[in-house]
Amino acid sequence: MSSGSKSMDLTPDVQQSGFLVRLARGAYAVLIAPARAFLAVRRAMTPASVSVLLFAIVTLNIIWGFPWLGLFSACVGVLIAGCLIHFITLPSLDTQFSLPNSAPQGQPFQVTIHAQNRSVLPALDFGFAFAPPTLPRRRWFFRRRKTSPGYSVQQSPQHNLFLSAGDSATHTAVLTYHRRGMRTLPDTVVSGSFPFHLFASSVDTPSTITMPITPPPLTGEDEHAKGLLNNLGGWSHKLLSGDQLDYTGSREYEAGMSVRRWDFPSWARLGIPIVREFQSPSIQHVFLIIDTALEEQMNANEDGTYPAFEQMLSLATTAIHDLAKQTVRLKLFVTEKPLEHDPALKMANPLNKSDNSATFLSDTDTESMLIKLAAAEPIKAQSADKQISTAMEIAGRAPTLILTTRSLTELSTNALDSCTVMRTDSPQHANAMPRTRPLRRTTTPHTQAV
Repeated sequence: MSSGSKSMDLTPDVQQSGFLVRLARGAYAVLIAPARAFLAVRRAMTPASVSVLLFAIVTLNIIWGFPWLGLFSACVGVLIAGCLIHFITLPSLDTQFSLPNSAPQGQPFQVTIHAQNRSVLPALDFGFAFAPPTLPRRRWFFRRRKTSPGYSVQQSPQHNLFLSAGDSATHTAVLTYHRRGMRTLPDTVVSGSFPFHLFASSVDTPSTITMPITPPPLTGEDEHAKGLLNNLGGWSHKLLSGDQLDYTGSREYEAGMSVRRWDFPSWARLGIPIVREFQSPSIQHVFLIIDTALEEQMNANEDGTYPAFEQMLSLATTAIHDLAKQTVRLKLFVTEKPLEHDPALKMANPLNKSDNSATFLSDTDTESMLIKLAAAEPIKAQSADKQISTAMEIAGRAPTLILTTRSLTELSTNALDSCTVMRTDSPQHANAMPRTRPLRRTTTPHTQAV
């Protein structure tokens, strides 16, 4: 009873402290409201309003008379009335976007903004567009870091004179993202300059729409990339060259039918022409496993990306595009963070408590595979080893290609002859693997095959 009474006694204290915090925040907002209003008006002033203000100041330096007093009153009235009308009629828009499901890194794509006026007043003399990319500000005695913007936007300025309440307007822009990942669309900037361009204000609306930016296909820009593409092409050629026709039986020859091979023993025994029939083999299942774990000594660039990791994903994109065109059934698996590190996913899947579950994506939807690569992030090696082991058990004896940037010595005991490991990191990071390892490894010219 005593513990219960103590817990109940703490509730009024908590409510009182919360009330005091809200009261302090309200008082602070009231105190700084004039300063915020002054700064907003100052930022919204245009050359037109500045000219009116200067003319009003000039009229104060002249001996007051009827004409000068009237001019001063007119200038002040225009400024006050224009300021109030400007902020009252500032557009309030709801934005929606028309965009593709995904886009490759470095390739432009079109986005259409649909803006609807949600205010009861009509929107006058306004415009809306994507916010341009911003660079970090230069501080005193510090050099500005040479960082490239994450995206670029191409759009023509569009100005709307009138938009009734509830009506919609559109704006088209071309975006290009220069980094892979799940990227958020740029903020939407709504600007207004009513009345008579005396004041101009803009409101930034943060976007909550994410866009998967997939890795670009690997190009042979250097010798290392050419070696990776040659290894991938050799593995694919070896995989597809093994496809042969399956023998299904023999039958009597009929005029006009195509003959691939005569069945001479049956012909001699029966005395009539007999031919052998063949058919194409069933669709072969191929598994592609992407290992997203990194070596401990691998360093990131200034923008937080790992060049070897991005190159591996680009090679995976090339493999997906090439194998999707062949007579094979491709299945993709990408190692990812366990659910225990993501509370949202853990709440959505409370029954899945293991971190070594494997989920394959079929090539029936190639874009889903590329989106999976777009969301790939580096994870711990221990978690990746468990997931790869589970994925290899699911693959069985089917042809399997593992792309990685590290040595997979922990998986040597569970390896199969049908599995091929291709290490894609640069020559200075790749170490020679022991020859006793049962995994077949496809390497670039700077390493040795095992």
